[in-house]
Formats: sequence, structure tokens, C-alpha cells
Amino acid sequence: MNTISRREREKQTREEAIINAAEKIFIEKSYSEASMEAIAKECEFTRKTLYQYFANKEDLYYTVVIRGFTRLLDYFQKEIKNGNTGFKKLENLGFAYYKFYKDFPGTLNLMNYIGYVKSKKENMYKREEFNKITDLVAQTIAKIIDEGKSDGSIRTDIDTMSATLSSEFLTTGFFNMLSVSGNTFMSHFSLNEDDFIHFNMTLLSGIFRNKK
Repeated sequence: MNTISRREREKQTREEAIINAAEKIFIEKSYSEASMEAIAKECEFTRKTLYQYFANKEDLYYTVVIRGFTRLLDYFQKEIKNGNTGFKKLENLGFAYYKFYKDFPGTLNLMNYIGYVKSKKENMYKREEFNKITDLVAQTIAKIIDEGKSDGSIRTDIDTMSATLSSEFLTTGFFNMLSVSGNTFMSHFSLNEDDFIHFNMTLLSGIFRNKK
């Protein structure tokens, strides 16, 4: 049985508090406007304490985003269990993304912002960790598509990796637009957000269904 010392538990608790504070500040102020000073104030630590755990603001940002993708994968795994064919599992992934969007809208915005952050050399290991988790997301989707091809529920005339990346891009883009202008759009066209999202997730997954 693995046990950790009290000192290690306190360290983990402190690190988690810093990450939580950083996530809150990034969401409230945006990455560009956030500062280590604001994060330190939010978690009631000194800047010196923050730098004992994280190299800089970018390091903290990557940590928040990586945790976001880890949570998203957990949502995926839960919904995958509810599918009995590859297609149903793929369809469930769209609704898992929807649930994540509902639970962590601000975090999802931070995850989508990652392309605007230029990595410094001292943070390259965080970029590598980010690449690993996003690759794992893609592998999860690709595995389901291949499963659907094998069981006959997903079209076999589409390339698995192309389908994987397209589904990620389309789903991410949809929820990104929804977070930016969704309220105005829904109000203007008198739409129910839940119904609209459900319709679009069903429409998107339907592209991959084998209708033969």
C-alpha cells in the first residue's frame, strides 16, 4: 500500500489550490490579462510560493489546460460505456463534450485558446505533456471509429484519422462559437440551447453512420 508523507500531502494540497486559483483568474481576466500577482492573491499565497511550484504564468496555464483535457477524457470514458456499437459510442462522445461544456464552460474556453500561446523554451516539457493528452483524446476517438467500421455501424469509406480530426475540429469549433455568441444567437432566433446543441451533435455524428 502506497502512502505519502504529511509534507507531500500538504505540497499536493497547496499545488491544487494554486491551480484552482489560476483557473479562476484565467477565466475571469483571460490569459493575457492575468498575472501571477492576481493568482497569488486569489489563493492567498505569496508570488514566491507560486514560483516554487510553477516556472511562470504560461507553465500554470498549460497545467490548467492539461487538467481540463484530462477531465474531458474522463467524461468520454463514462459515455463510451453507454454505447453498444462504435457509432453509438461516437455519438455519445459528442454528448460527453456537451456535458463538459455545461460543467466547465470557462475551462473549455481556455482549452480552445491554447493556439494563441507561444511556448518558451523553459516550458517545452509542458507543451509535450499537452501534446500527449491531446494525442490520447484523438486516439480514443480513432479507436471508436475503427470499432464502428468493424461492427458495421460506421462508414468504411472514410479515413479514420481524417474523420477523427474533422470531428474534433467541428465539435470544438461549434462549442467555441456557442461560448462566444451563443446567448445572442439563441435569443435572436428564439432557440432553446439544449435542443439546438442536441440537434447539432446528432447531425454531426450522423455523417459517420453507415446507412447500408
